This record gives sequence, structure tokens and C-alpha cells, in this order.
Amino acid sequence: MGFSIKHVPKYLNWLKKDRAAYHDDCKVSKELAKINHKLNVALLLGKAEKAENVSDEKHNWILRYLQEKCSDTINRYKQIESPIDMHVPNPELKVWSMWWQGEENADKLFRMCIDSARRHTHQKIITLDKDNYQRFFEIPEYILKKHDEGKIALQHVCDLMVVSILAAEGGFFTGATVWWSQDASEELLRSPFWTCRAVSQSRLNMSRSRWVGYVLAGRKDFPLFSFARDCLHEYWKNCDKAVDYLILDYVFELAYQNIPCVREMIDSLPTQNNMLRNELIMHLSDPYDPEWFKRYTEGDTFMYKLSWKFGEKRLETNGVPTVYAHMLSEIEL
Repeated sequence: MGFSIKHVPKYLNWLKKDRAAYHDDCKVSKELAKINHKLNVALLLGKAEKAENVSDEKHNWILRYLQEKCSDTINRYKQIESPIDMHVPNPELKVWSMWWQGEENADKLFRMCIDSARRHTHQKIITLDKDNYQRFFEIPEYILKKHDEGKIALQHVCDLMVVSILAAEGGFFTGATVWWSQDASEELLRSPFWTCRAVSQSRLNMSRSRWVGYVLAGRKDFPLFSFARDCLHEYWKNCDKAVDYLILDYVFELAYQNIPCVREMIDSLPTQNNMLRNELIMHLSDPYDPEWFKRYTEGDTFMYKLSWKFGEKRLETNGVPTVYAHMLSEIEL
């Protein structure tokens, strides 16, 4: 294949993004910035094995960093005993979601997703926001202050809110951009622990799809949730910058490594569920075809991860209503 002049704009855009990421990573560590740069180069050049090896280096560096910053929490939870009713279904059925600015100010993508969750769980879903979360849990003032100062992104405040509500109340959390296509059983909604899962051999991501942060369920006494909450409290007390955008995945890995009952519960889940959850997002602007759409409404996958950043969302394609238009039309006003 070789190099072509048409590749120049793409390369220059990559270089600009890589430089910005490098300078941002340096706020945590120059060593981490160099590792991430190596990873970006390997991905750009399509060197799969190199990317996997550098990813291992990155993951190990971040885990060591978090072990240092969250040492008090880790040491405390290493001694924790397994809850005696760890495998017992959740006694209370509560379904949660989140929109920081308040559901009344949410965009149509969120309204579409939350409506689908209400229809398919048959539950009154509680939407957490900046004005009502205090009814259930507290966020330390130093974290709110750092968020106001621009040091902590809203996404990371929301990560904290997810594990905080599950530690305080338990229940089933469905993210703001998760679209439901089929009914959920009460057994699923009362799971002592559950998450979307599709265990991968790829080491590019820390989680390897053993869990996701946008769909989580469990009893409030399952230690994963309080451990993650306390780790994030300690981390943000000591730090002003997220070590990685997916910091929650690394915190979950620390729980997996240090708390035997967390490892047991995660490993006890089936290795696969909702396998098509990342596929629908790429077809939102396709012309809607009822027969073809049954792939997403009658199969094994009943939850789909959508996004504001990815996936084109046209209402018409060549004059024909799109999949996204059809999904919006199902909203119950």
C-alpha cells in the first residue's frame, strides 16, 4: 500500500490530537504520557501485537499509581468479609438513571433511552441529577469544588454517582444512553450483581469487557460499590486529574484483585450477554426496515449502548425515515 499524499490531512489531525493528549497526560506523569504516545503510534500503524504489549504496560502503570493514591481504601477492604447473603436476590427493586442537569432539561436521545427503560422494566425509574442526589448520598465538597474549577470532568462525577447510589440503595442502574428493546425480568432487575459482559481476549482495554460502567446492578452491601466509591473519594482528595478517562474500570480491577468476594461474583456471571450492544449505534441513520430491525428487538441482546459523540443520527436517508426516527417515534409522551 504505502504512503499517499491523501494521508497527510489525516496524519496531521492525528498528530495534533496526540500532542494535545501528551501534554494533558503530563499533568499526571511524563512516564504515562510516553506510554500513551507509544500506544497511539502502535494503533496508528496497525501493529496489533505491539499495541497489546504497550496496553499491558499502561494498565500496570495505572494500577500501581492508583494503589499508591488509594492505599488506605485498598488496605481497609482487603480485610472485609463476604456478605452472608451475597447471592440472594435484591430485596428491593429500584431502577436508577442519571442526567446531571435534570430530566426536564434532557435532550431527545436521553428521553428516548429513559422512556425505553421505563417501558421495558415496567418500573418508575428515578433519574438522579445535581439537585436530588443528596436525598440518597453525599458527594464530598472537595470533589464538587474541583469539578467547578474544571479539574474533574462531569463524566467522572457521574462515575462516582453511579457507584454511590448502588452502595447507598442498591438496585439497577441504566446509563443515560442505554436503549432497551425488550422487557427485563424481575429476576434480572433484582440481581445480587449484574452487568453487561462479553469477556474479550484483547488487552487494549482494562476491563476486557468483563463489566461496563453504564449498566450495573446489585445489592447495596456488595463491596464492589462501596469500594469504588471510597477509592474515588480518596483518589480525588489526593489528585486533580483523572489518570485515565476510564478510571472506573481500573478501580473495578483493583476491587477484583483485592476483594475475593468481588472476584467470585464477577467470575460467576456468564461470560456473554447483550453481545450486539455496540452494533446498533452504527445503523441509526440506515433506512428503517421492520424485518431487518427485528435483529435488535427479538434476539439475545435487549440493551444497546448509544452515544452523543458517535453514530450518525439522521431522521431521513434518501427520503426514507431512519432507524433513529423510528426509535424516537416510540417515545411515550
